Amino acid sequence: MSDRGDSAGADGPGSAGTAKGSRGNLTKSADSSTSHPHDSKPTTAPAQTAPTPANDSAPPTNALVYENTYKLKPDKKFQSEPVRRIAEEILQNALKKAKYDPNKVVDLSAKIGNEILAAVKKLEYDRYKIVVDVSIGEFKGQGIRVASRCLWDTTTDTYTSASFKNASLFAVAIIFGCFFE
Repeated sequence: MSDRGDSAGADGPGSAGTAKGSRGNLTKSADSSTSHPHDSKPTTAPAQTAPTPANDSAPPTNALVYENTYKLKPDKKFQSEPVRRIAEEILQNALKKAKYDPNKVVDLSAKIGNEILAAVKKLEYDRYKIVVDVSIGEFKGQGIRVASRCLWDTTTDTYTSASFKNASLFAVAIIFGCFFE
């Protein structure tokens, strides 16, 4: 495990300034844990007696019980580059004609986050928890830096980010892929 701090800016590596709870800058997150039916091995539990008053939470007869597979590494690693391209395309399509409106950016960031999440899920990264964070704010020529810090396994977990800006707004999407053991 390692402690890792990373950042992504709407203005690129040379941008200055930090946005900490700036008025009008809103953030929405979406996350999902994907699983696959082959991740656990189903077995049939032995026949149980009927529940007694002392044990009324006994499992039903012949219940399907899943056993751990003890997989510590993914079959397919989370690839940052295809996810970044997907996020950039979704940001571009959703925001190219958009104007900043503080009343609409909450719903817009949630919609974009869910679109990115759905597109990444189609890549079928089994046993990965996908977390999408989309920040949208008003652009008035300022620089901005969006940062995050995570504690994770550097051999399986990673992230990618994409940014977009037009004359009235900026958006930064950060997508985390964390292997779920």
